[in-house]
Amino acid sequence: MISAAQLLDELMGRDRNLAPDEKRSNVRWDHESVCKYYLCGFCPAELFTNTRSDLGPCEKIHDENLRKQYEKSSRFMKVGYERDFLRYLQSLLAEVERRIRRGHARLALSQNQQSSGAAGPTGKNEEKIQVLTDKIDVLLQQIEELGSEGKVEEAQGMMKLVEQLKEERELLRSTTSTIESFAAQEKQMEVCEVCGAFLIVGDAQSRVDDHLMGKQHMGYAKLKLL
Repeated sequence: MISAAQLLDELMGRDRNLAPDEKRSNVRWDHESVCKYYLCGFCPAELFTNTRSDLGPCEKIHDENLRKQYEKSSRFMKVGYERDFLRYLQSLLAEVERRIRRGHARLALSQNQQSSGAAGPTGKNEEKIQVLTDKIDVLLQQIEELGSEGKVEEAQGMMKLVEQLKEERELLRSTTSTIESFAAQEKQMEVCEVCGAFLIVGDAQSRVDDHLMGKQHMGYAKLKLL
């Protein structure tokens, strides 16, 4: 039966009772527990924490002293760490470039749909609105005739139907207005060529600055400078 000490060793490591500095003093820069990306400059996982591009936490050791030891060693830049580092960065850049292309394609599709005339639901709603308007006009004419004939109750009953049709027409009009508003806003969108985020054309400068200083944008900007 496994002992409590053995279980703790498996969960927390045999040096679980040592201080952090004591633990790392026995670790060489080439140990498998050390983050080789960090030795090459930085760990990409730290660039996008709590963003849409979050890579998840890096479980390996990030230690400035180990990086200095690596840089001073005779094996510096001779063990392939830098090659692997650049390859990983290129894969991240390739992914964001795909995101940027998808964003442009989405905006282009939206603009094509809007310029093609009756844009789906909007065109259908306009047809329904016209049909309702025609029905209302006919009913109002009939109500006028009933009123002139003294058929008040029948006219009142028909007037209730007119009010229902008017409410339905107003609902369709408001829906159409909302769709057109969204479509107009979509036309004013653009794709950030650095991080792939959607931006509003002509947005307030404070919001633009927030985006440019955001962690995701700055992370990809750093990658593109390498």
